[in-house]
Amino acid sequence: MLYRHKSEEGRNARQASFWAGEGMLAFGCYALSGTLGQNVALRGSFGELPFLGISLTGAFLIAFLAFVLGSFFWVRWLGQPKIADHLIEVEGELNKVVWPSFSEATNSSIVVVVTILILMGFLSVADWGLGRLFNFLLFQ
Repeated sequence: MLYRHKSEEGRNARQASFWAGEGMLAFGCYALSGTLGQNVALRGSFGELPFLGISLTGAFLIAFLAFVLGSFFWVRWLGQPKIADHLIEVEGELNKVVWPSFSEATNSSIVVVVTILILMGFLSVADWGLGRLFNFLLFQ
């Protein structure tokens, strides 16, 4: 279902989008389960899942149902031709990116840190000097 449209293109971007969405959905459903677990009516246990030790409470079942439905609609949405074409284009553009080497990234970082230190020193001296000037002019 995820690879219905142009199944051989944009696989990495589609998988990254799928797993990012599933992670956010799982976190949201986990938070939902905790929030619903505060309700006394949803705390009652219907048993336990063997080998996992998860209590089947009303809060867990509602959160699990929300996860399953959310996953179904997420996969359907990612499988739409318009979304799939966008993800294919994104992967194509990312393949054109030239990533810097370690030494280039290190040198660029050093330049940025030195520039920030120089700018910080200049602004500190300017602030101190202007503060002294205005104190002299206003409170003389």
